Amino acid sequence: MNLYALLGISFIPAILFFALAIILNKNLKIRYCLWAALLALCTVIPTSFIQLYVLGLPIFNSYTFASVMVTAIFFNGLIEESMKMLFMCLIPQKKQVLNAFFCCIILYGLTVGGFESVVYIVKRFQEIQGQGGKEIVVSLLLNRIFTAQAIHVFCAALSGLYIWNFRNHKKNILPFVYAVLLHGIYNFFASFTSGFHYLSIVAVLFAAVETRIFYLSAENENNS
Repeated sequence: MNLYALLGISFIPAILFFALAIILNKNLKIRYCLWAALLALCTVIPTSFIQLYVLGLPIFNSYTFASVMVTAIFFNGLIEESMKMLFMCLIPQKKQVLNAFFCCIILYGLTVGGFESVVYIVKRFQEIQGQGGKEIVVSLLLNRIFTAQAIHVFCAALSGLYIWNFRNHKKNILPFVYAVLLHGIYNFFASFTSGFHYLSIVAVLFAAVETRIFYLSAENENNS
């Protein structure tokens, strides 16, 4: 299996979700899904630029407790989630019901996670070439699908629900605040190689629970 085939694994969750959503949700329009995926690509381009140049500054490369915390909360949390939310504002909402809009947001998050995994894996593949590279890449990809890509999905969902609520019901910024903090907390604990690393999974699970809570709240507002 070549590297390109391996990288295709990153997009399997997005492709499967797209197929199932189109089949099961009659309110969902294909063009809106494709637009969400394109916006995801547009999001990853400036994010990758920041990772390449801004994160090369000494404060982000000292690997001290403060450096890791600043990178996780400031970059992965505030900057990355703010950028994602701005692009998600371009997903059409007025002509969509909540469940269709939410599907577009989930697809957006899955696609962002897929593109980010491609950038990450290509970089790692270059570093580990000749050391059982492809086997390590497969392991990294599977790990990212259930962790890094999952946090992207739930944080995108939280920010998307904030956008929906802001435009339709109430200006409750709490979902976006959760997205920023949980993404930062996830990346902070994911940077550890010790037992603290597994606390990143707690951040993913908590984000999933909060997504469900805020979705049901938005649904109740629609029905009231």
